[in-house]
Amino acid sequence: MSRASAASSRDRILAATCEVIGGRGIASFAVKDVARTAGVTAQLLYYYFPNRESLVAAALEYANEQAPSVNLLLSDADSKGRDALRTALLAEFDDAPNVRNLNVLWNEVATLSAQYPELQSTLDRVTSLWDQQMAVGVLRAMVDGSLRADLEPRLVAQALTCAVEGLSQRWLAGVIDAQQARAALDLVLSSLGAP
Repeated sequence: MSRASAASSRDRILAATCEVIGGRGIASFAVKDVARTAGVTAQLLYYYFPNRESLVAAALEYANEQAPSVNLLLSDADSKGRDALRTALLAEFDDAPNVRNLNVLWNEVATLSAQYPELQSTLDRVTSLWDQQMAVGVLRAMVDGSLRADLEPRLVAQALTCAVEGLSQRWLAGVIDAQQARAALDLVLSSLGAP
């Protein structure tokens, strides 16, 4: 199997895991359903991921890599820092199935991670990485003057990612819709703006 083919199969499996968990939740997903959705055999899936926990942990890392907040922030070099941060974070609340599935996966792992040490360590790692990436966005906005200069970038980033997680839980539960989640997050961001 070529390296490109292996990466493609692995990515298909991880995308399928996000899709299946997004539709059924972690408690109800079956590895055979992931294999079927990915178009691979269960044997190939187990070649890459020897058990459910390793599959879910890898899917969480994949979800973090695919997250709109990370990808949009890194790709938007032409905007003011605050605008890039705003666009990136608000994109987390999109009813597109792939975005919603990433949110479901993240929330499900966060809920169950205390029961599964492998998931807890992965959640800690990807959360720290997300916070660091957002801190870079906050610092960029402080430097260009679109956010206040007296902020602590790491703490602000952590507050923003916590706000996204909390709003995401409410959005996925149907307590608020995507527009309400965006409006609440926008309010938080506007409070950080330069005078």
